[in-house]
Amino acid sequence: AVVGLVACGGDEEEEGPPAPGLSPAAAETAIATPTAAETGTPVATLTPSGEGLAPGSLADLDSYRYTMKMEMKGLGSFLPGSLSGLTGEEPSSMPETVEMVVSGAYVAPDKAEANMRMSGLDVAVVMTIIGDQQWIRMGDMIMGPNVFEGGLSDMSLAYAIWGDFSEEAGKLKCASEKRETVNGVASRYCGIDRATFEQLASLFGGTEEMGDISELDLEMWLAEDGGWPVRVVAHVAGTDEDGQEFEADLEMNITDVNKSIDIKPPS
Repeated sequence: AVVGLVACGGDEEEEGPPAPGLSPAAAETAIATPTAAETGTPVATLTPSGEGLAPGSLADLDSYRYTMKMEMKGLGSFLPGSLSGLTGEEPSSMPETVEMVVSGAYVAPDKAEANMRMSGLDVAVVMTIIGDQQWIRMGDMIMGPNVFEGGLSDMSLAYAIWGDFSEEAGKLKCASEKRETVNGVASRYCGIDRATFEQLASLFGGTEEMGDISELDLEMWLAEDGGWPVRVVAHVAGTDEDGQEFEADLEMNITDVNKSIDIKPPS
């Protein structure tokens, strides 16, 4: 679950990340955030007992924007087929190190947009979904409208990445007293390091399918009202069950929650 989360991130007021359509350089700059290791912040771990704030679901929100930066090495097989397919290559043919910057938005129940730049693509790919129609824009070329028959995970990459983890982590609670305002939202800070993850492995279905995890750090800022992820920063490295070394880093930010967001067909 944690590998999937990464493969597919003192009190202060912080500005939210950019809306869809900003340049990848601007998005990358806006979401660069020091980790706990860099700032000396102690990790407040999730625990399987006691009172606290449980990780919530993005499906409970009416609307939101998200930005995401991922860097993955040796994880081509973890990439969603729809993403690797955009390059016209099989995952095994993807570059050894894949970098991806995404800015997107979702409006319940059936509107979504995602602007993606990824290693192997010369232009940004913009996906727009409205009802049962989907458009894909690559540079000046627009494909669609085509029939869209997918679910929420196909509409929001943020949901696809966070969804499985939040479901499996439903028994965990964040009892941290560390509270911060992040992206303008009152949040509670929590994290999972490798030692804690090994103790809680049974709650995540074990670690056999993940291979040997040598490094793992997961930091979360959960909204006080609802537990949804305001910010997630994650790092994982190790060797998979086939002996392939992998390493992945993720940062994800959620902003403009339950605000008016206008999503239109491309023109």
